[in-house]
Amino acid sequence: MTFRSIFLIVVSFFLETSSWGQTLIPSAPNESQVADQNIGELLPSPETPSPAPLPPASSNSGHRGPCDPDYWIVSSRCCAEKIVNCQACDYQVFHADGTECPQQTLDDLYASLQPGVPVCFMVHGSYVVWDSMLQDCAGTYRWLKESAPDRPLHIVFFTWPSDMSQRILHVNHLGRMAELNSVYLAELVARVPDCHPISLIGHSHGARMVSATSHLLAGGQIQGRNCLSCTDCRNRIRIVLAAAALDHDWYNPGGRFELALCRCEAALNLRNRHDLPLQIYPARRLFASRALGHSGITRSDRKQLGGNGCRIGDYDVTETVGLGHIWAHYYCQPSLACVIRHYIYFDD
Repeated sequence: MTFRSIFLIVVSFFLETSSWGQTLIPSAPNESQVADQNIGELLPSPETPSPAPLPPASSNSGHRGPCDPDYWIVSSRCCAEKIVNCQACDYQVFHADGTECPQQTLDDLYASLQPGVPVCFMVHGSYVVWDSMLQDCAGTYRWLKESAPDRPLHIVFFTWPSDMSQRILHVNHLGRMAELNSVYLAELVARVPDCHPISLIGHSHGARMVSATSHLLAGGQIQGRNCLSCTDCRNRIRIVLAAAALDHDWYNPGGRFELALCRCEAALNLRNRHDLPLQIYPARRLFASRALGHSGITRSDRKQLGGNGCRIGDYDVTETVGLGHIWAHYYCQPSLACVIRHYIYFDD
């Protein structure tokens, strides 16, 4: 057995038993997280023909509280894996608002948007199953709302087919799948009326999808595909990247997402130097660059980015998140919600 074979076995074992899998939750979740996990049990899986009811928004009054569930879930899990330009997708749409009929349509989603209120799209990473995605939606919603309870915000969680396999040999394939699903996400973003500022939050491979989406909105191509109708989007856009599983130099001229920063007015990269899965990120292929979520934007990158370099900033979360990689390690930290609040609520 060669050294390379041994190394791949060790890495495979590590990824399948570490936080890369995103099936764990922090060892000491707060009380609100525990309460929110019950919401996920009542939303249907993509294969469920009849959606189950959600719990009432409030058990003791007819008035909604600032942190009662009121968010949307849009799924591309049933859409085609091979996308040709802006191929139509039969999205599954759910509204978590305490009603007994959570399954809705895209028209219902866009009709619910209040003029001028920011819209936040949240995208998860790889190896996320439906049930854990639902738990993360509830926890993330409360996390963002508690950072600014007096501010209105529409939150849309975009879920994609990321739980195809638990084997390391499929990590690269899932990365490419994240890019391909950016065509679907770009289509959803482009349909938001211009009066709404839009934020995109991406975790792990979700950060790769968010970057690809911004690249598409600026007129770029993803794996030979484009979305020409998406370039009509004129909304203000801000981006937040957490545990970003993409090369740190992909925003540079000639890079994979070289137009991404041209489309967004500001981007924040949450950098974690102790994120173990991101430390071994370069092992996925020969001569691969370090992950953006681990190294941040380097001096060389900023030099190549020129004026666009001022659009993206790094914020070190090493001491806050530590060795963790899963999204729950981020949304259990109220201080991080305060850090990204200005990107989500468009505080100037």
